[in-house]
Amino acid sequence: MVTRVGNHAMLMNYVHIAHDVQVGDRVVITNSTNIAGHCLIDDWAIVEGMCGVAQFVHIGAHAFVAGGSRLDRDVPPYAMVAGSERARLIGINEVGLTRRNFAPETIAALKSAIRTIFYSKLRRDEAIELVLGEFGALPEVHQLVAFINQSKRGVVGRERE
Repeated sequence: MVTRVGNHAMLMNYVHIAHDVQVGDRVVITNSTNIAGHCLIDDWAIVEGMCGVAQFVHIGAHAFVAGGSRLDRDVPPYAMVAGSERARLIGINEVGLTRRNFAPETIAALKSAIRTIFYSKLRRDEAIELVLGEFGALPEVHQLVAFINQSKRGVVGRERE
C-alpha cells in the first residue's frame, strides 16, 4: 500500500504522515500532528493540532479530533473526541455537520444513536439493534453502525478505560 492524500486536503505546518496512510478528501490536519503508519482518515475529518495517532487507527468521516488528543482506538464517523492521555468520546460533531448542511433530523438521529450506543447501560449489540430499529432508514446511522462493527482496534468510548 502507498500513502495517499485526497483532494482538497489541508495539511498544516509540521504534520507528519507516515507510511501506508490513506487520507480522504477535504480532510484538515493541523499543526504538529503525527499520524503513524497504516492509518485511515475518511473524508471531511478534522484533526486539530498536536495530536498523536497510533498505527492502524481509523478516523471516520466527518469526525472531529480535538487538539492535543492521543488516539489509540478508532474514531467513529460524525463523532467528536478529546483527551491528552487517551481520547474519549465527547459527542457528535454537531457544528461540522451543521456547516455541511446535514438535515437537523439527521443530526438529531446521530446524536440519539451515539447516546444510545455509548451512554446507555445496554450491551453494545443490544444498543445497536435498538438504534437500527429506530433510525435504520438513515444511511448515516448505517455508516456509524457498520464502522463500529468493523473496527479492529475498538472504538473510542465515553470514559477513560
